[in-house]
Amino acid sequence: MFEKNLNQHDNFDIDAERLLARTFMGRVEWEMIVIGLGQFIFWIGIWFSVLSGFIPLWAGFFLSILSISFSYLPSHAGQHGHLSGKHKSLKWLNAVVGQISLIPLAQSHHILKAIHMKHHAYTNNPERDPDYFHTHVDHWWQAAINTHGQTGIGDPRLQKMVEMFMEEDEKFKSDIERGTVYSLIFFFAQMITAIYFPLETLLLWWVPRKLVTSYLGVIFSHQPHKSLPQGRYKDTRFWVNGIPRFFNHSMQIHVMHHMYPKICHFDEPKAIEALKPFMIARGIPGAEDLPDDISYKSLTFK
Repeated sequence: MFEKNLNQHDNFDIDAERLLARTFMGRVEWEMIVIGLGQFIFWIGIWFSVLSGFIPLWAGFFLSILSISFSYLPSHAGQHGHLSGKHKSLKWLNAVVGQISLIPLAQSHHILKAIHMKHHAYTNNPERDPDYFHTHVDHWWQAAINTHGQTGIGDPRLQKMVEMFMEEDEKFKSDIERGTVYSLIFFFAQMITAIYFPLETLLLWWVPRKLVTSYLGVIFSHQPHKSLPQGRYKDTRFWVNGIPRFFNHSMQIHVMHHMYPKICHFDEPKAIEALKPFMIARGIPGAEDLPDDISYKSLTFK
């Protein structure tokens, strides 16, 4: 009823909202391509620097954590087609760059894409949202722990959900089966690397990716969606934590992504500034406290 009333209001007509949102869609998000390939090259450079004695292992450990923390975002952009934009001839960039970027995280782009698309389709639905099990928990540390059950599809509740989707959706099934091959490759690659470089594998790959997975589960899922109901304008919130937005991958403004997933990550601030009146009118959590200018500093509410 609320959305129906809005649609009848000339200033906040849903068609006007969509028309304005489309002005921020369609470009090739070159920033994510640079980050995806850049962080992978940087991570390889850390290995070379440690093995050659140029930097100590403890320094490589901290640098790996920093590098790997940027490995998921380019894949996420690829999952939504941002790396190719409106150019059909460049669609291959989404999977290729997305998968290369995920090598330090030892994850399959196809599996993460299949699961993430279901998250968007059924956000906050306890029966069908794959993120629900680490989103709707009481404390952030529970999200940090539970998210590991998703990345390996080890949580029995998630496994049951995945099996349900595989029966319903042939594309989902195909992506999971294709991605499983990559997951096995990563598993054996880590095992082989550990034989030759056990301590380096532990501190440059295994432990950093585990820590980063927990970090991503908290800022990508738990903080934007915790304790929220289902519904396009109700399922995601604006939030702050005092850390500059860049280091949280701008998840404080994740609302924009759930409203219009086709808007590139780096275009979300300007899109929010333009769509702020619509967000307030639709009652999006935290929208009324948004600053008029979305800077790269911590998102500070009035």
